[in-house]
Amino acid sequence: MKSSFKYQLTETSKEEFVQTSVSLLAEKIVTTLDQQEDCIFGLSGGSTPRPVYEQLGMRDDIDWSRVKIYLIDERYIEPHSEDSNQKLVRDSLLAQAGILPEHCYFPDTTLPLDQCVMAYMHSLVDLFAEHAADINVLGMGNDGHIASLFPPVPEYAFGEQVVINTTTDDFAVRDRISVSPLVLMASQAHFLLLKGNEKKAVFEECAAAELDPTRWPLHVALATGKVSVVLG
Repeated sequence: MKSSFKYQLTETSKEEFVQTSVSLLAEKIVTTLDQQEDCIFGLSGGSTPRPVYEQLGMRDDIDWSRVKIYLIDERYIEPHSEDSNQKLVRDSLLAQAGILPEHCYFPDTTLPLDQCVMAYMHSLVDLFAEHAADINVLGMGNDGHIASLFPPVPEYAFGEQVVINTTTDDFAVRDRISVSPLVLMASQAHFLLLKGNEKKAVFEECAAAELDPTRWPLHVALATGKVSVVLG
């Protein structure tokens, strides 16, 4: 029996993809801040969201001093490496937006790996003490991975931990630090940003498939009914 996931879909041209994504994210952030004291905003890496972060950071209708950001995943590599998601966020969103340093939650990849994972877990437990993430930006690889949850997602990922160490032999940097499915399930809204026909085809296959978060980790988010997809 096929799953019937509910999600919001916005299809746009390649030329309008960035501006459409920025407008949707900004609207959600502003609405969240109208309703509560802060907005917890999760960020993924990759080439697709970078220009979105750059333009989003320029929005002056957002009170950035009330926004708290965290990394959905990171590569276990020096924070100043070109492969670092932290560097990507610093060079794009943080280069423009007035987000307070104490409101930025990143894994400390200068620590030994097990200590890095544990320290980031404690940081996120503190961050989520009052409420779960309000908004997450997600991407999806051609293999169907989101965050650093690579199919087949190991059984231990579906436990009660907040942060896990995962590995990949198919993408840059083998060791990764990723939030767990538990964090994604608890979040209030997800924005999946996808560009190109290949990614569109992967998403359509994922959305039509029988519920199987081991093969399709995006099913964890889709099952919440709180996913907005922007296809460009």
